[in-house]
Amino acid sequence: MASTIDQINPDPEMENVKKGLFKIAMQGEWEKVVKIYRTNPMAHKVKLTRSGDTALHIAVSDSQEERVEELVGSIISIKRESKEIKEVLNIKNELGNTPLHNAASMGNVSMCQCIGNVDKSLVGARNYDSETPFFLAALYGKKEAFLCLHELCGIENGYNYCRRKNGDTILHCAISEDYFGILVDELENEPSNQQPKGPRKRLNDQTNQNLEVVEVKKEPSI
Repeated sequence: MASTIDQINPDPEMENVKKGLFKIAMQGEWEKVVKIYRTNPMAHKVKLTRSGDTALHIAVSDSQEERVEELVGSIISIKRESKEIKEVLNIKNELGNTPLHNAASMGNVSMCQCIGNVDKSLVGARNYDSETPFFLAALYGKKEAFLCLHELCGIENGYNYCRRKNGDTILHCAISEDYFGILVDELENEPSNQQPKGPRKRLNDQTNQNLEVVEVKKEPSI
C-alpha cells in the first residue's frame, strides 16, 4: 500500500506509466501492454485501477491466457532474481487478492499453472480475509483449478492453505456452497477394485483428515 506521502506527491514518471498502461489495457491493446512490460520494469508494480489492480490482475480477469503468459515471462526476464519476481507476482489489490487469487477464483487452470509454477509458495498467499488461491478454488467450486493448485503446493502445505482466519476449512465451504463433490467425486469415480493414485490419493487422504475434524467439532444434540 502506498504511503500518504506517495499519494500526495506521486512520482511523475510512475504516473505517466500508469496513465499509459491504463488506457491501453482498458482498450484491450494487450500487445502494447506486453511491450511496455518487456521494456519498463516500473510497469510491473503500477496499480492501474481504484481497486488496486495491476495490468497482470486485469489480464487475468479478462481471461487473456496468452497475454498473461507473456506478462509473466516479461517479469521473469527483467527481474531475474526470484525474490523480486515473487514480490511482483504477489502484489495485492484492495481485497488483498493477487493475480493467482483471481485465476483460481475463475477456475482457469492454464493461468494458475503459469503463475503458480514460477513460485509455488504463491499458492499460499493470503488475501485480507486470510484466503489463499487454493482456498478460493474450492470456495467457488473450481475443481480442476483446485486439483492443479493442490498438485503445486503438496499435501503438507495444502493443509495449511485450506483454512481462513475464522477457522473455516475448504471442506466447510465446499459443504456450505454445495461443492462437496469437488473433494470427493474423484474417489467415487475410482473403480471399486482400484485405489486412487497421485494427487487425487493425497487429496482424498486430506479430505478424510478434515472430515475427522468436522466430526469432532459437532455440537451434541439436545
